[in-house]
Amino acid sequence: MTDSARTPTLTPDILIFGGGIAGLWLINRLRERGYQCLLLETGTLGGAQTLASQGIIHGGLKYALGGGLSSESEAIAGMPDRWRAAIDGRDKVDLSGLRVLADTQNLWSTGSVASRMTSFFASKMLRGRIEKLKRDQFPSALADPRFKGQVYRLDDLVVDTESLLRVLVTPVRDQLLRFDPSRDRLHWGDTGLEAAEINGVRIQPRLTILAAGEGNAGLLADAQKARLFPRESAQSRPLKMVLVKHRLGHRLYAHCIGASNKPRLTVTTHDLPDGDLVWYLGGDLAERGVDRTDAEQIAAARAELDTLFPWLDFGDARFAVMDVARAEPRQQSLAKPDNAYARRDQDLIITWPTKLTLAPDLGDRVDALVDQHGLTPGAPLGELPDALPRAAAGQPHWYRCFGEH
Repeated sequence: MTDSARTPTLTPDILIFGGGIAGLWLINRLRERGYQCLLLETGTLGGAQTLASQGIIHGGLKYALGGGLSSESEAIAGMPDRWRAAIDGRDKVDLSGLRVLADTQNLWSTGSVASRMTSFFASKMLRGRIEKLKRDQFPSALADPRFKGQVYRLDDLVVDTESLLRVLVTPVRDQLLRFDPSRDRLHWGDTGLEAAEINGVRIQPRLTILAAGEGNAGLLADAQKARLFPRESAQSRPLKMVLVKHRLGHRLYAHCIGASNKPRLTVTTHDLPDGDLVWYLGGDLAERGVDRTDAEQIAAARAELDTLFPWLDFGDARFAVMDVARAEPRQQSLAKPDNAYARRDQDLIITWPTKLTLAPDLGDRVDALVDQHGLTPGAPLGELPDALPRAAAGQPHWYRCFGEH
């Protein structure tokens, strides 16, 4: 008997690389269409970008502060409604049971830019999409009489990324496999991935999707040796996020607008098992922080909180820093992409969602490419061999930063 005859072989319709929001969204969507799918993850499910995100599902208004709706904000304007439909079980990916941390977000200004915001948000372009709040409607963190700015409500939601991971993993748990680069092997051909060998099991897909975030760069390099995607390339935009563990009790989901046309600070709130809260800080603070040491970034975060919330005492708070890399298709001057990204070359598709909120848009784009490929659902795979290791779920970063399990 030959070695190939002894080797268990699986022939899924689609093999997906990457167990973050992109890969998990796609395997759920394609499974609902009847395709037999397997997914490979080298680390933990959601353990890179997904569980490091703030969980913000926004519709682009925070990018519209330059005075007009950009192509970026137009592209994502419908995303909050798509996510709400999925949470209600009315979308192609069922997110029933997903925990929503906030149904809406706030956008607040310091006193110095309040007048500019008033005229901008009163424009006909944004009427009905944003609401100016009265003082008795302010979130508790901004309710102090010393706050002199303005607060608006955005029709954007914030989801719990740990819950999101659980909802997406549960229907496809048995199809999520662990790929060990030190042991397992990939075999490329002229039209795409010929096979993946995982712990003695051979997987021969009809179509392969690269949805591995930062891992796409290495996979793309291998594919290019087989003369696939010769002009594609990846980029990584670093951020230095700050986590603040405190007992102040204020839950805030908001963007602070300063003098520029992007958020000065973005705050989301997350729970720890001991009852404390974590404020997760992004925005301009995180972008500028990549040029600082961890100690310098923490000092900058403390100074920013003291400036924006002088009535709150963060003296007993614990601070931590987390470096995050946003993996994307390469853009001129490392600019942020406007849309989800998906391209096909023969039997290979490469994807980046570019933002958590754009996962439904990525699903639409991949659906269209699968249809163009002419792929039809094949026979069920049946029970998978015991030799195939399953991928483990990741954990929110704030648990690890503050010693919670």
